[in-house]
Amino acid sequence: MKIAMEIPTQHLEELSAHCDYDFCIAHLLLATGPKSNYTKFYKKQVENGREVWMDNGFHELGHSLPLDDLFKAAKMIHPTHFVAVEEAKDPVKTHHHVLQAAEMIAKKGLPYKLVGAWQGSQKALDRLEEVCDVVALPFRRPRHTILTPLNSHHYHFFGIRTLDELRRTPPRSIDTSAPIKYALYGVDMETRERRLRTPPLSYDTTLSSSILERVISNISLMRAAARKEV
Repeated sequence: MKIAMEIPTQHLEELSAHCDYDFCIAHLLLATGPKSNYTKFYKKQVENGREVWMDNGFHELGHSLPLDDLFKAAKMIHPTHFVAVEEAKDPVKTHHHVLQAAEMIAKKGLPYKLVGAWQGSQKALDRLEEVCDVVALPFRRPRHTILTPLNSHHYHFFGIRTLDELRRTPPRSIDTSAPIKYALYGVDMETRERRLRTPPLSYDTTLSSSILERVISNISLMRAAARKEV
C-alpha cells in the first residue's frame, strides 16, 4: 500500500520523504500561484520523476473545483494523476464529469492518469472502471464491500477512518491527513475505534519537533496495520 499525505507547506520536504508519492490540492495551487513554495515543490517533484496527484478540492472546499480551473492548476505542475470533478451523492453527474475530463485529457494530449471518485452504486463503479486509470473510494461510502484481496490493487482510498480499515484489506494507495491530525490532537492512532472528526488541516500549520516525531510514528503504524502487524 502506497501512502501520501496532505502536508502543511512548511513541512513539505521532510514529510514527503516519509511518503511513497505526493498529493496536492488544486485550489491551493491556484491560490498560492506558480512562484509559491507550495507550487514549486510539487512541480519539482514531478520533474524529478515522482508520482504526484492533484486533487479536486472536494474535501477541503465542500465541492470540487470546475474542470477549467482544475486544468489551470494542473498546467502549473503537470501532475502524474488528475482527480476529476465529483458531485456528492450523484453518480450520474460524477460520471459525466469523469467523461469530460477524459475527453479533454485525450484532446490536449496530456499524460495525466485519470482518477474518478465512486459515488456508491455497483453500476457507477463499473462505469468508472471503464474510463479511469484509478478509482478512488471516499470514506463516506461502504468501501470495504468492494475490496477483496484480488482486486484491492485497483482502488485508492480518499482518507481513512481508523487503522481497522487497513487491517481488513488495504487498497493500492491512500491519501490522508490522519497521521498529522492524530499527532496534533494527541490521539492514539493505534487504538482509536472511531473516525477522528476535526476541521480540515490548515496548510499554514507549523509542527513542533515532537509532533513531527508522532506524525512519522503514525505513518509507520499505517504501514504496519496494512501488513496486519498491529
